[in-house]
Amino acid sequence: MGAILTIDPRLTRLDATRLRVNNARGVDAVLFANEQVPVEGAAVTELIEFLGLQQTVERVAEASPGSFDEPPGITQVAITPDFHKAKGIPVGTVLQTRGFVVPQAIGNDINCGMRLHVTSLRAEQVTGKLDELETACRRIYFEGGRNIPMSRGQREALFKNGLSGLLESVPKSQTEGLWGLFHDLDIGRELDRVDQRGSLKSNRTLGLNDFLGPDDRVSRDGQIGSIGGGNHFVEIQRIDKIHDKAVAHAWGLKPGMVTVMVHTGSVSIGHFCGGYYRDKVRAIHPAGLKHPDNGIFILPTGEAHRETAELFWDTLNNAANFAFANRMFLAIMALDCLRQVVGKADFPLLYDAPHNLVWKEERDGAEVVLHRKGACPARGFEAMEGTPFAYQGEPVLVPGSMGANSFILVGQGNAASLSSASHGAGRTLSRGDAMKGHHAEFEAFLKAFRIVTPVDLRRPEIRQRRDILEAKLADIKQEAPFAFKGIAPVVETLTAAGIARPVAEVIPLMTVKG
Repeated sequence: MGAILTIDPRLTRLDATRLRVNNARGVDAVLFANEQVPVEGAAVTELIEFLGLQQTVERVAEASPGSFDEPPGITQVAITPDFHKAKGIPVGTVLQTRGFVVPQAIGNDINCGMRLHVTSLRAEQVTGKLDELETACRRIYFEGGRNIPMSRGQREALFKNGLSGLLESVPKSQTEGLWGLFHDLDIGRELDRVDQRGSLKSNRTLGLNDFLGPDDRVSRDGQIGSIGGGNHFVEIQRIDKIHDKAVAHAWGLKPGMVTVMVHTGSVSIGHFCGGYYRDKVRAIHPAGLKHPDNGIFILPTGEAHRETAELFWDTLNNAANFAFANRMFLAIMALDCLRQVVGKADFPLLYDAPHNLVWKEERDGAEVVLHRKGACPARGFEAMEGTPFAYQGEPVLVPGSMGANSFILVGQGNAASLSSASHGAGRTLSRGDAMKGHHAEFEAFLKAFRIVTPVDLRRPEIRQRRDILEAKLADIKQEAPFAFKGIAPVVETLTAAGIARPVAEVIPLMTVKG
């Protein structure tokens, strides 16, 4: 058991896993953290400033009452144990609202999320071939080996209808590049293992004309199948421990099995789409009303702003659909590498879910809007009716820091947490602070774990170029384990609070980083 940490005076402990966030606006906000989870003071400050959003809502309603079709308000806020400071809204914040949306609440990386495939491979089939696997991964992810030709119509179908759009627009005869594996995997059969079937309806594409490509031929782009930066990754893992035998059996999880986990989102597509709709939302702020002190603007969902709301949902869904496809292709690329190096392997999907997105839901007979920023959905078995998880609950994928163990959990549908769980361990050091010191820890980390980057650190000519070597090592150091909370107290909190229950634990064999 770790040391009990001092509680921030702006928090009041309610029980072993919950802390009330005291705030001047009286918003119902609860942080889930046991006594071993460190709570960053700067993140608490950022959260309390963000909760000033309630005052913004009240002022907009007073200045422009016709903006709303119902009394607006924040109905509940839950904060997950990996809570940490971001840019205006802390990571780990789950916000439920009535009568309005907060587009800034999910940031630029729209539909950042996790995807997990199990395989028919055993770890011992892979561990002896890691050098060959690293070479194959570097080629396909970073050295032009990616081959995903698409027509303009296929990209448009993807943006408007997600994975369903791809299935309808890509014929079986199209097998060049990764499309052969796409058809072999029978993606359509597994759509019920993707949140919202990976297919969010959008009536149009906005501002993406150049990306859609030429009318008269297929083309390739630099975005689909890209990992992105920061803490995004593709990881080849092995199942180390089983914590819940019954659920693990139902999900096909066995000790020693190789899995592939993907963590990424909509990369530059999301950055563009997020900036596009945020500008539109700022433009409808009532004239003459002071801009919010915290810089967070709202989008009323009433009839008065229907045009802007429709634009928001279309643009959001464009980016979210791209992210679902991006994770799918990154996983297919990993399978391609495994088959090249190890041989034939089955590759069933366990689950794919966002942790940066907005959902419309019904609560107590009324529509609410649920925003998750860096928080996994963790719905119970009742909410998963009609899916393969109706008898267990939703799979919850919680990665540790790079090189550390990750967890597969099953959601419990906890109402107090808004059916939401952590999406990782959570930072304790900013990227800048992680660069200062920690030299011995970083050296030990590099020796212990296999990390594949665009720069092949094994090549002698690279090792002689200190400028290149130091720049890439700096990128890796920002995401090293010492910059993050320990995963154990986070998972212990989720378990004790009845948010999600551990099913299996996986350890990395190789991590691919952008």
